[in-house]
Amino acid sequence: MPVLDSPREPTVDEMNAFTRLRSKVGVKARRNRLRSSYVEAKKRLDKIGFSVPPHMVDFQTPIGWAQKAVSVPASRIRPDGFTLPRETELMDDVADVFEDNYFAAVEKMAIESSLEHSVAFVFVTPGDEVAGDPEVIISARTALEATAEVNERTNRATAALEVVSRKKSILYLPGQTVRLESINGRWLVTADYDGVEGNVPCTPYVWGRSLKRPFGHSRVSRPLMGYIDTGVRTMLRQEVTAEFFSAPQRALMGADDVHFTDADGNRISPLDALMGGIWALPDVYHEDLDELKRPDLKQLQQASMQPHSEQLRTIGLMVASEVSMPVGYLGIIHDQPTSADAIKAAESDMVGMVEDELPSIAISRIDLAKNVLAVKHGEFTDSMRRDLRGLAAHFRDPGTPTKSAQADAAVKYQQAFPNGDPEVAMEEYGLTKAQIERNLEYAKRAQSGQRLDAIMAAARGGQGTVTDA
Repeated sequence: MPVLDSPREPTVDEMNAFTRLRSKVGVKARRNRLRSSYVEAKKRLDKIGFSVPPHMVDFQTPIGWAQKAVSVPASRIRPDGFTLPRETELMDDVADVFEDNYFAAVEKMAIESSLEHSVAFVFVTPGDEVAGDPEVIISARTALEATAEVNERTNRATAALEVVSRKKSILYLPGQTVRLESINGRWLVTADYDGVEGNVPCTPYVWGRSLKRPFGHSRVSRPLMGYIDTGVRTMLRQEVTAEFFSAPQRALMGADDVHFTDADGNRISPLDALMGGIWALPDVYHEDLDELKRPDLKQLQQASMQPHSEQLRTIGLMVASEVSMPVGYLGIIHDQPTSADAIKAAESDMVGMVEDELPSIAISRIDLAKNVLAVKHGEFTDSMRRDLRGLAAHFRDPGTPTKSAQADAAVKYQQAFPNGDPEVAMEEYGLTKAQIERNLEYAKRAQSGQRLDAIMAAARGGQGTVTDA
């Protein structure tokens, strides 16, 4: 980004957009930080309850249910390239970026962050190739660090903000990118870059998109946070019960002070007395009754930890219902499935949920591909837009199909459509886009070799004919 010789005042439009977007990040920050604390297992209980002694409050153990609710569905979202119903060099440019391992890692983090905060933002900027940067730089930011304004009709970003630090931000406007810094209490533009006309190189990745909430819903919902707090309290009560369970409670009826003093009159520690090998106490003379009374030692029954375990199990079932995941993923043993069909049935709700979200993520991936091409070529013309018509983003199966099931589906497809597209058959078999492209490339090379052999054979046959004549 070209740095200005001297900072300038932002224009009215730049300052208005910056103020709106920065305020939006601040308004959502408290709730987003709360969700992050649950995912990172750093949230501590606000209310403990009267059954936990104050000195045992620090025994509370975090529960990783929020992390599971985010990471498990995110791991089932497996982007698998793009397809276009026509040949164009633009697809090679898209493949160069999207098939890079670094971008795959960035996109994976963006998808997981969208499940955590409901939305994440991916920015595309030109790199400084002289300094060794790639031609196109793709970076992802969480909802704590970025936001955007999106046109509801076109689903395209009209303005975006990337918060670099407390005193530095980057504002993206149509055809323009500016860096603002706080200098002596004033926000000034310190760098300016002319981008692609009419384009804001920001793509929101949204989870749970809806009409009421275009930036989606977080997987760390209010019910989930409440269940996690309840689960931590239950485990804390179980820990308290375990502490008392490890030290059996006894009651000594009819004892006297003389039983807890040594020969020199010093008091004996109750712990030393409790750990004695044999409890033998002499009878004590009772003056009122004028008789000897024998102390009676009784052991009190300990409270069972079973109710706590059952309560934790119940909470786990409620969490599984809330996040649409098998309860076994939460560490709760409950009718553990033993067959592939049983596992598939247990995961059907989660797999269906992920499949419902794939079209939304596909929209984001297609928009990101267009932003990549716009930045790479410095423009996005009507001709490019026409060439990309019909661009589709693909994903691998979010379920856990077996190789035998995939092979059976591919065979049935070939039987039903013997003249069908072999690429579709390979997709049914479960091959990735990269593997399919390698197979197609190999087939082309083999076909070219066969044609060359045929031509050479024909040539040799022709020469033999002439010689014989």
